[in-house]
Amino acid sequence: MKTTGKMLVIGMTTVALCAASVYGRGFAGPGGPGEMGGGRGLLFPALLRALNLTPEQKGQVEQIMKRHRTNLEPVLGQLHATHDELAAKLLAPGPVVASDLSPTVQRIAQLQQQLIQEWAEAALEARAVLTSDQLAKAAQIKQQLDMLRAQTEKLLGAPPPGGPMD
Repeated sequence: MKTTGKMLVIGMTTVALCAASVYGRGFAGPGGPGEMGGGRGLLFPALLRALNLTPEQKGQVEQIMKRHRTNLEPVLGQLHATHDELAAKLLAPGPVVASDLSPTVQRIAQLQQQLIQEWAEAALEARAVLTSDQLAKAAQIKQQLDMLRAQTEKLLGAPPPGGPMD
């Protein structure tokens, strides 16, 4: 297979894996719901650390996350398997048309929606543990992070719409 084709498959798989994370700013979740793989998705746990939770709050949040993690892990497994299925279809010999991919793409979208919904529920439960002062501090931190993001884009330029290769 040509290098371009391989890069396309890798790029599509990466985008699909991170799509759920697009929703994850602030309390929204893993990336987006921040980005699950190391972007904004990690913002939520980092934000909680910055709020100086009491030991009781930490215990409550850990239980919330543990409970939701048991719901998320099977969905993540299905999502990875479906991404593999999509990659196999894209790399199969012979012609491939959109209708060949449509059921798999729809399944990926459904699984991503499940992840987003589960993360939002976990975030709401964790949010309920916070005091009004902690929520205010979280909002302030988010505002500062948004300003940093804007400054970064001003200095480096906004990322191209299609990704770093554009």
